[in-house]
Amino acid sequence: MLETGDFGHVLLHIVVLFTVALIVVRLMGNRTVGQLSPFDFVIMVGIGDIIVTASMDKGQTLLSGIEGLFTLLLLQQILSYVSLKNVTLRKWVEGTPVTLIQDGKILRENFVKTHFNYDDLRQELHKLGMEMTDLQDIKLARLESCGVFSIIKTAEKEPLTRKDLETYISDIYKNPLTPLGQEWVKMEQFMSDVRELTEYVKNNKGLK
Repeated sequence: MLETGDFGHVLLHIVVLFTVALIVVRLMGNRTVGQLSPFDFVIMVGIGDIIVTASMDKGQTLLSGIEGLFTLLLLQQILSYVSLKNVTLRKWVEGTPVTLIQDGKILRENFVKTHFNYDDLRQELHKLGMEMTDLQDIKLARLESCGVFSIIKTAEKEPLTRKDLETYISDIYKNPLTPLGQEWVKMEQFMSDVRELTEYVKNNKGLK
């Protein structure tokens, strides 16, 4: 139990260590603060443990807490650099994504490997506005190394983008001999005839 006189001591330690921890986390980058990989999660838990221990334990000095935080920063920076150069180490530290659904089919062995069950799948699909009956619309679904469930839909189910529309219209112009191109030429000719007819009617009314 903490006595009344210890609260000022604890408060000072918490404020100082929290400030240093915030600086350390900012130096690690947004990736650490956002969706955590296993290694990043361990780092964040370590930061929390150091703050609590250095703040509440009278046997620990403020300097030792700060040293612990900067030690974690150094460890994170070294492993991040080495992982960038070494693919094997990166897979071991960061983990690798696991495919759960491919071409509309559930890969049961990967569900067992990741301890991912059908209730989890249903929940993740609901977040994306989908149901279990929509599995045939999924080209690829996997559990990323950071624990996020991501999917790629089949081409037929992907939403139409502005670029898709521009490409479609461009293809019609570039290929006027195709069935779509011929229909577009007829439509343009029809619109041109309507404009000419409108101008003719206007001119005749002016003469009358």
